[in-house]
Amino acid sequence: MEIALSGYAIGWHLDAGVQFLRLLLSGVLDRNPDLPLILGHWGELVLYYVDRLQSLDRSSGLQQPLQTYLRRNLYLGTSGMLSYEHMRRALGIVGPDHLLFLTDYPYQSVTGDVVSGFLNGSEVSDEQRGCFAAGNWDRLLSQIVRS
Repeated sequence: MEIALSGYAIGWHLDAGVQFLRLLLSGVLDRNPDLPLILGHWGELVLYYVDRLQSLDRSSGLQQPLQTYLRRNLYLGTSGMLSYEHMRRALGIVGPDHLLFLTDYPYQSVTGDVVSGFLNGSEVSDEQRGCFAAGNWDRLLSQIVRS
């Protein structure tokens, strides 16, 4: 049970979220404003502490408020967690052009029917659905290749 708790249940996600925040607070995104960072699992818990984390704006010494970095630099993947609640929160914080469809293979595997059902049941437009399914990846990869 200890391995599960410190690993896939929550530990990995806490560690990844904290490392993202450390990168951000180090000024890396001020020095590299076009650097995209990807977090899986709908933001590795960072999105659920955004209101609290915004208090760092007063003391971080960063050039921009937290919200700017989240909308400009952060891309979020689903990692097989097909949750409308998570999607709504992500849409509100990073916007539809920063959502990436990801799987968590081999740890979680979802069928095409399940993914289609999730996408078709979501509250996004057809255009946003296409961007989430593949278009945002295409745009992000072409941006990286140009750099």
